[in-house]
Amino acid sequence: MTHYPFLNSRRALLAAACLAMAAPVMAADAWPSKPVKLIVPYPAGGPIDGVARGLADRLSKLWGQPVLVDNRGGANEIIAADMTAKSAPDGYTILLGGDPTFSGNRFLFSKLPYNPLIDLVPVTRVTFVNEVFIVNGNLPVNNLKEFVALMKANPGKYNYGSAGAGGPTHLPVDAFARREGFDITHVAYKGIAPAVQDLLGGQVQIMVAGSSAATPYVASGKLKVLAINGSKRAKALPNVPTFAEAGYPNTEMYFFLGLTVPKGVPKPVIDQIASATRKVLADPSFVEKTLDPFGFDPLGETPEQFAAFLVKDRAAAEKKIKEAGVKLD
Repeated sequence: MTHYPFLNSRRALLAAACLAMAAPVMAADAWPSKPVKLIVPYPAGGPIDGVARGLADRLSKLWGQPVLVDNRGGANEIIAADMTAKSAPDGYTILLGGDPTFSGNRFLFSKLPYNPLIDLVPVTRVTFVNEVFIVNGNLPVNNLKEFVALMKANPGKYNYGSAGAGGPTHLPVDAFARREGFDITHVAYKGIAPAVQDLLGGQVQIMVAGSSAATPYVASGKLKVLAINGSKRAKALPNVPTFAEAGYPNTEMYFFLGLTVPKGVPKPVIDQIASATRKVLADPSFVEKTLDPFGFDPLGETPEQFAAFLVKDRAAAEKKIKEAGVKLD
């Protein structure tokens, strides 16, 4: 029998190449085979943390592996975003981030430790929050037109609070004030809770936030909600008009939360995370228990849809931040 050593070598090389090509698929098929970490750029106990924990619980059941929430608050979401970007690209570290991570920080800071355009890969947009326009109960206005008239009659007299400079509770008010032609002073807080406390105390008189920040205080008259973003009224605030109903149809005040993973995570794993998240968000019991109490709307996009949304959102964020003249470094 004649032997051809070179054929054996060729077969070995072909077999090795096939194994190498199959490796990512095999890894994706086996995912997840250990606990998954869900990084949240806010402290425990708030609305975003509540959404994260509800989502983690449902994903744990779908995947048969623990999904552990890791709260990494601070620095306008930069700490959590950077930690995620520098994690192993294996799908076991996921970030639940918001507008600052994906859009705003790029224009608020001269330099970031991560590149939001490259280092974080969109997976799915989880939820959309229609913000409400809130005023202290003692402010002598009952609708948005009366509010604008009061601001114009008293330039610079009133203050509005935000959960942090350059974020979704700051820039929309700044844009609204400039468009309507009145002066108002911005006071930035480290989070929504202290801002709400000063709104209740009267140190600031105006605020924009998710509806859950206001609803506990509306019935008592401590706070008044003048308008809500979106095309329809909220279930929790049926008497509050939309901005369009209030006479300001071109006003947008919202924020979103989305999942991203580090660059290099295999596409099958990204699709698997997105698919499982969409399944959770399509469950009415999850929406009722986890999202409705905070006035959050479920989304559940494909990675491609989320990426397309970010292109538009980043352009809008750049415009708002430049017009506001905000820099955080």
